[in-house]
Amino acid sequence: MSEIKDSRFQKGTYVFTGAQAIQSEEHAKKYGKDSLKGSPNLNLMDGLERLCEEKDAELTVLSMAGMGNSETKLNSYFDNKKVLYSIKEKNLKLNENIKVSGMVEPPQNMDIPNTRDRFIQRDQSVIMAHTKQRLRCVPTSNHSFPKLIMTTGACTHPNYDINRENSTGNRKSDIAWMDHQYGAVIVEIINDDMYNVRHIPSQKDGKFVDMGIRYDGNKKPKRVDTEALVLGDLHVGETDEKTMTANYEMIDFFKPKRLFLHDLVNSKSVNPHEEEDCVSKAIRERDGELNLERELKECRKYLIELGKSMGRGEIFVVPSNHDNFIYRYLAKGNFPKDSENSKIASKLFLIAIGCSDPAEAANAAVEEGIKMMGPIPNNISFLRFEDDYKVWGWQLANHGHLGYSGGRGSTKALELCYGKSITGHTHSPERLRDVVVVGTSSRLDLAYTKGQGSKWMAANAVLYDGGLVQLLPIINGKWKKR
Repeated sequence: MSEIKDSRFQKGTYVFTGAQAIQSEEHAKKYGKDSLKGSPNLNLMDGLERLCEEKDAELTVLSMAGMGNSETKLNSYFDNKKVLYSIKEKNLKLNENIKVSGMVEPPQNMDIPNTRDRFIQRDQSVIMAHTKQRLRCVPTSNHSFPKLIMTTGACTHPNYDINRENSTGNRKSDIAWMDHQYGAVIVEIINDDMYNVRHIPSQKDGKFVDMGIRYDGNKKPKRVDTEALVLGDLHVGETDEKTMTANYEMIDFFKPKRLFLHDLVNSKSVNPHEEEDCVSKAIRERDGELNLERELKECRKYLIELGKSMGRGEIFVVPSNHDNFIYRYLAKGNFPKDSENSKIASKLFLIAIGCSDPAEAANAAVEEGIKMMGPIPNNISFLRFEDDYKVWGWQLANHGHLGYSGGRGSTKALELCYGKSITGHTHSPERLRDVVVVGTSSRLDLAYTKGQGSKWMAANAVLYDGGLVQLLPIINGKWKKR
């Protein structure tokens, strides 16, 4: 496939959305004429144009088929808009690491299949037209950032083989109708290599929020409250300095009411996966990394700093698998032989056996262990495994490592459990319908990742008043245009 580098697509800001074709005469006869199918969401388009005016950005529409491949004509509204129709037109290189792709994915498909990933792996990050908003990381090499596959969402009303008036049509189209996501993708090209990218999800009425500003058609944009900021997994002791700087920038920029922390305690000193690795333990002992008390003190230090940065906002520590390593260490029963940690472990063991069950003991070992190191700010709470914490219907109290009925966590399992959720755990940012997964705040070059391709990437999630969520990738500490 030939590749175009349009001179207009240089350093700057670009907004891409997808438009479905309108209903054909043939389908109008078969399913009933419906002029709404493929028509523009006018309030959304007005809002996107307003956003582009304010950000000095260019709005581009990527055409998509209607309910079938034979439907290719867009609504006449788009006649005076910038629209890319052909595969060749859509194959636009924005810089060396991201491009618009002409790959075709039928609008009625529920997801972008993993079979697409191999094309991304050998090329670069891509944005492609689709009626859903999807983000997935694709591993690259032993040390490079992953590549991203992103879909636009739609600026048009759904056009599928279904008639809502008499409930006729097919199952696939019925699902596509319900999953239809309005919105766009915004790309900020910094230089030949660097870029910022994020989804702009929209409500059905066309209202959307980007970077804390709500757009409602031609109305004056207004700042909206940020209900929650969810940071990528912290792993204190292995945090990335540039990412932590970006985290504090986001706290200052969005001023969230709530901050959620995942994998606060790295538990490197008592990692069960390295219990039998004498070489690894010797190296960590040499580097002073086998001391649990030192880890807990470092976590307390982070909580104090984050507590100050949040002001009157609340902080919630989400129970996570790395936090749970402390419980696993205690449960193993070998801590009396661990001269480095036996004293603190004995105290934690007494706390654990005073709990009602192992789950409570796992929570208590983390919370009380940190509090043993000294007082923490009053605005910090430790959630329990059994807790639900929902804001605008979004589950924020699950780390993502646990699924249902004893199974492991996955995006599909989380969707079945909670519907809407923001989780962590995988270190690989992802969006699948209403399942949002943040990335990691840790370094990307940890010892156990060397020699293998990685999908790890820094990314945080922002939940706004009204229920819209943006996932914000962080690349080398950069997450928005300066």
